[in-house]
Amino acid sequence: MTFDKERYDYIEQSAEVVEALAVHRKRYQDIQEADRNVILEARKVAALLAAFDATWEKQAELSEDVSKSDDATLKRFTNEDAETWFWRMNMAQECVQEAIAEQCARVGSAQFKYKQLQRDHKACIDLQLARDLAGKRYDEIKKQSDKPKRGRPGKSK
Repeated sequence: MTFDKERYDYIEQSAEVVEALAVHRKRYQDIQEADRNVILEARKVAALLAAFDATWEKQAELSEDVSKSDDATLKRFTNEDAETWFWRMNMAQECVQEAIAEQCARVGSAQFKYKQLQRDHKACIDLQLARDLAGKRYDEIKKQSDKPKRGRPGKSK
């Protein structure tokens, strides 16, 4: 079968194909956006892990008996003694840990949405059906125009 540019142009310009193509492109954009969303949500997990590690390291660094000078420094900068500071750091660490778990759930949800969008081929099928319908319509129009006209043949000179 050879390429028929006139048929192709007719099919691609038909209203249902233009509409189906717009839906198909929107679906593709939604898939790309969902993919980016998974990456963005996963990067938030990485940032939260860095915060968790920072609190862990700070607590480990000062886990030994706090000297009087360190306690005085804490009191001067935070207005709290070492015991209160450790309690606050532990609370912050627990909050970050909860945030990590919640963020991981968001990553899982974003990944699920992305996979669902990838699996849904309805827009692709609708586009192909619209093209097939327009192609059949073009073929019928072409067949009608190729038929001889009814009535008397034209006068020949």
